[in-house]
Amino acid sequence: MIDDRYSRQTLLPEIGPNGQKKLSNSRAVVIGCGALGTYALGFLARAGVGQVVVVDRDVIDLSNLQRQSLFEEGDVGRPKAKVAEERLRRINSDIEIWGVVADVNYSNIQKFIRGASVVLDATDNMETRFLINDACVKNRIPWIYAGAVGVTGMVMGILPDGPCLRCVFPELPQPGQLPTCDTVGIINTLPSAVASIETTEAFKIMLGKERMKELYVLDIWAGDLQKIKVRKDPRCETCGKGNFEYLRAHKRKLAVSMCGRNAVQVIPARERKGDLVNLERKLSKLGQTSIVDGVLRFKAKGADLTVFPDGRTIVAGTTDLARAKTLFSKYIGD
Repeated sequence: MIDDRYSRQTLLPEIGPNGQKKLSNSRAVVIGCGALGTYALGFLARAGVGQVVVVDRDVIDLSNLQRQSLFEEGDVGRPKAKVAEERLRRINSDIEIWGVVADVNYSNIQKFIRGASVVLDATDNMETRFLINDACVKNRIPWIYAGAVGVTGMVMGILPDGPCLRCVFPELPQPGQLPTCDTVGIINTLPSAVASIETTEAFKIMLGKERMKELYVLDIWAGDLQKIKVRKDPRCETCGKGNFEYLRAHKRKLAVSMCGRNAVQVIPARERKGDLVNLERKLSKLGQTSIVDGVLRFKAKGADLTVFPDGRTIVAGTTDLARAKTLFSKYIGD
C-alpha cells in the first residue's frame, strides 16, 4: 500500500501510484555526502526510494555547516556517511538506508554500485567522477553527473551507451585548472538547486521516463539556465572504445587535497587490519586522542589527524601533500 506520506507526489501524472511503487523498488547510490549529497539524499529518502546508499570518506568540518543540510554543530568530527544514515532513518523509517564510510576507488567502486538503479554524483573532484563514469558505463548503470562551485552548477544524465562524461571532458583537468570551493567559494543556495535537478533526473531514470539529453549549466546568481547539446564521441575512451582506465590500479593517488577543506587524505600502500585501540594507546602518549564512531582522532602540536579503520587518514590544517605524507609517516607509519 502506498503510504499517505507520498500522496502529494502520487497525484502527479508524472509519477502516480504505479510510479511510486517503482521508486519503492529502486536502489539509489549516492557517491559523496557534501553539499550536493546531503540535499540529494534528503530528496531521495522523502520521496520513498526503497534503498538508499551513501558512500563518503570524510568527517564533518565546521565549514561544512554553511551548505550541507543534514549536519549540525554537534556532528563536527563525526563521519558524514554515518550521520547522514542516522538523519535519514529519522526522516523515513520505512526505507532501507546504508551509510558507508569509505574512500571510493578502483578497488571498491563496482561493489558499491552493484544492483543500483541509478548512481548520483555528489563528489568534489573530477578524478572520482571519471572513476564513476568508467564503472557505470562498464556495468551498464545509469548515473547523474553534477557539480557546484561559486554560483555555477552543472548536471548531466548519463546512460551506458553514451554520450558519457568523457565525451564532454576527454581528459582529466590538470591540478589547479578548475575552480574549487577553496579557491572561489560557494553560495549556499546553489547545491540545493543543482541537487534538485540531479535528483529529478534520477527519479526519471527510476521511473523509466524520458530523461534530459543535454548538459544543464546553471548560474544561480544571474538566474540563467542553459542546455548544451552533447553528442557521443566515437573516439571516447570510455563509451566509444571501452577503455576503463580509471578502474585500474595505476590511476590511484596515495595523497589528495580535499575540496572545501584545508586537509589532505593519505591512503596507505597496504590496507590496515584490525581495530584502532592499539594505535590510540600509542598516540595517546603524544597528544590528545579519542575514538568516536570507530574513527580515531589525534591532535598534537602541528598535527590534526583523523584515522579510519582501514588506515586511510585525513591530515587537517594543510593542503601540502608532502607535509601531509610526512605527518602520516611520523604518527601512523607507512
